[in-house]
Amino acid sequence: MGKIIIIGLGPGNPAHLTREAHNQLVKGHPLYFRTLEHPSARYYAAKKRKIKSFDFLYDRGTDFEQVYRMITSCLVKAALRYGTIYYAVPGHPSVGEATVERLRRICPRLRIKLQVMEGISFLDPVLKSLKIDLLDGVTVHDALVLDRLKEPCSNHLIIAQVYNRVLASRAKLKLMELYPEDYPVVAVRLAGTQREKIWETRLYNLDRKEVFNHYTTIYLPPLQYHGIGDLIAIMARLRSENGCPWDKNQTHYSLRQYLIEEAYEVLAALDREDDDALQEELGDLLLQVVFHSQIAREENRFNFYQVIDSIVAKLIRRHPHVFSKDKADDAAQVKVLWEQIKSDERSKDKSASAISIDHALPALLKAYKLQKRAADVGFDWPCIQGPLDKAREELTELEEAVLDDNKTAIEEELGDYLFSVVNIARCLEVNPELALGKAIEKFIGRFEYVMHRVEQTDRPVSSFSLEELDKWWEEAKKNRKISN
Repeated sequence: MGKIIIIGLGPGNPAHLTREAHNQLVKGHPLYFRTLEHPSARYYAAKKRKIKSFDFLYDRGTDFEQVYRMITSCLVKAALRYGTIYYAVPGHPSVGEATVERLRRICPRLRIKLQVMEGISFLDPVLKSLKIDLLDGVTVHDALVLDRLKEPCSNHLIIAQVYNRVLASRAKLKLMELYPEDYPVVAVRLAGTQREKIWETRLYNLDRKEVFNHYTTIYLPPLQYHGIGDLIAIMARLRSENGCPWDKNQTHYSLRQYLIEEAYEVLAALDREDDDALQEELGDLLLQVVFHSQIAREENRFNFYQVIDSIVAKLIRRHPHVFSKDKADDAAQVKVLWEQIKSDERSKDKSASAISIDHALPALLKAYKLQKRAADVGFDWPCIQGPLDKAREELTELEEAVLDDNKTAIEEELGDYLFSVVNIARCLEVNPELALGKAIEKFIGRFEYVMHRVEQTDRPVSSFSLEELDKWWEEAKKNRKISN
């Protein structure tokens, strides 16, 4: 059984070490340094003869993870051989030290004791140099894993371990996905030492100056914007005791119509290719999701973050060709994989019927999804001729019901005919809801043209024959073809 004493070297200035750390560094043996690329490490290494560093491993490893594995392996072997060893790391041992984290996982299994001697982290002098109060809100990220940064920060953002210009370039490209390219940014090198340097610039210019080494940190001030947390907080306030009377009275059921309306308004903005309208309508649709989530949270059922968690988990589960080892080289293979996953999910859900469908859907969309679900389990026509013949059969039956003037039969046969037309749309891979929407817009355009021509005559529309109105209708059709 051995023991590893981990010593924090602080941010760089030897004067910043704790008295306990200083005493151990002076007398400790065997003494290992993760790196001598640190002022305090070089200072104490010069005072002792028998020290070892792991700088040579950085040239041998293919990546940092492999280097950290080799370092911890060497330390474990040394502890088992010598009994007690000393391991000095830059900054605070618990801040950004991957080798320390690995030792905490491995050593208990090997019955090796760990003792940590704190040091000032790199963060302390950086905050002092930037004149930032930690309690104002600070977010810290590692430049080596900056992909974990998913959205702009409303806090002060500090990015550590920007070792060189290559890392600075990667950080710049990632940050420009979230921040304006001219956003202010500060690089701080050797904070807290006599050689401290601070460089202020704009994000697009971040990697254009040689200020990056093992002691460089990047800082971005808080971005003032409204995030999803603000929307959730506003919705909670609107539903609170002192909130809006209308919002407080809403239920899942009363909001159904607005959810449908907002979805259709998004489609209308898409059809118009109007980006400003699309942005606004997507916001309105998102509001409905937050509204329903807030109601559910008040009833202790679920909250918005659980909604996000469930859809993220589903996307990962249904895309193993992206997030796992399965392969799909084209859209056809993706579809096969997708259907197999959904089938497996349904088989695990004992409460789900093979043909179950949400009865709250609009009839046209419900028919489309129902037919698609039936086709998924093999109940489908072999080719398009089947649905076409079926539609003709249903139209004939509708005509017979009309001739008989049987209102009940007319309603039934009309429903059958519409259902068969939806099936044609599905087989032709056309969404009937969208197709009907376009037909409605086309009708509105032509009808407005006819009414405009009527207004030009200063005569009431009732004074025109159907043939006269149809003449303008044909003009509208012709004009549309010419404009297209």
